Parts: sequence; structure tokens; C-alpha cells
Amino acid sequence: MAQMQLSAEKREIAWTVLGFGITALVFQGAAWSYPQGADTIWLVGAATLVAVGVLGARDVGRMQREGAAA
Repeated sequence: MAQMQLSAEKREIAWTVLGFGITALVFQGAAWSYPQGADTIWLVGAATLVAVGVLGARDVGRMQREGAAA
């Protein structure tokens, strides 16, 4: 049986989306379990989601540059 092969760039995008989704679920669970602090939890969560997005974009860009250089 042949395995599906994804390019390095697509793998980085998939990992970024997965990390973004899991991070959002963690903060959603935290805000749900502690409604009194939901505003603060979502504020910290938004900053964390921005960081996940920026780091993911950096990795995707690195893969694109390495692919173009090869």
C-alpha cells in the first residue's frame, strides 16, 4: 500500500493549523471551566493564538525558502 507524501510546506501548514486548533480548544475549556475569568483567559488566549500563528508562518516561510533554494 502506497503512503501519501505531502510536501514539507504542506506538512508545516498542517502542523500550524493543528497547533492553532488545539490551543484554541485549551483556552475554550479554560474559559468554560472558570467563567468569572473568561475575559482574562480569552485575552491571554488571543495573544497565545497570535504567537502560534506567527511561529507557524515563520516555519512555513522557512520551508518555502528552503524549497526555492533546492
